[in-house]
Amino acid sequence: MRRGAWGTLVGMLAPAVLALVLWVLAAPRSELLSVGGGRGVRIGDEGAAGGAQLLMLAILLGFAAACSALVLWHRHPGLRRPSGVPALVLLPGLVCAVVAALASPAAALLASPPSDSEAGQVVAQAPAAGELFFGRMIYGVSGPEWGLFPPGTGWLVWGTMIAAFTVAALAHFSPSRQLGDEPVAGPDQAAAAAD
Repeated sequence: MRRGAWGTLVGMLAPAVLALVLWVLAAPRSELLSVGGGRGVRIGDEGAAGGAQLLMLAILLGFAAACSALVLWHRHPGLRRPSGVPALVLLPGLVCAVVAALASPAAALLASPPSDSEAGQVVAQAPAAGELFFGRMIYGVSGPEWGLFPPGTGWLVWGTMIAAFTVAALAHFSPSRQLGDEPVAGPDQAAAAAD
């Protein structure tokens, strides 16, 4: 049982970690003109926009949430019942929110520009993830502030929504009428089994 739990945990976290690493490596970055001393001046807005970084992370973590839901669906058939659906959708959403919270610190650690860049050198700033849905990044500086929601709520909603769509598709194409492991026997099959 312990081995199965570790397998499930690895299966759920691996796609999210892979999405995070891919985002750190491939997300568009702001360009800075170094002025020395670890400081720089941003060069225009090309290739930088935080919206592009946010969108890329949202897409990657959406795929990761779908993969996490698939892992739970296949490794834990008992969760396919209606009472298990909240776990099927909330756990991938929680993984999505946690990884999104770690995205900016991880990018700052792994992809930050060198602090000893010479003045006049162009360097790429580390990508940063903003709040999904409930932050000002998506609305601009003058947009609404969703202070009632704790940080990361948008990412939890996003991951849960993607996982819910994945579970709905799996349930639709499942051969079982009760979302169990095996199809429910029809009246003819039940009569034949009784004989």
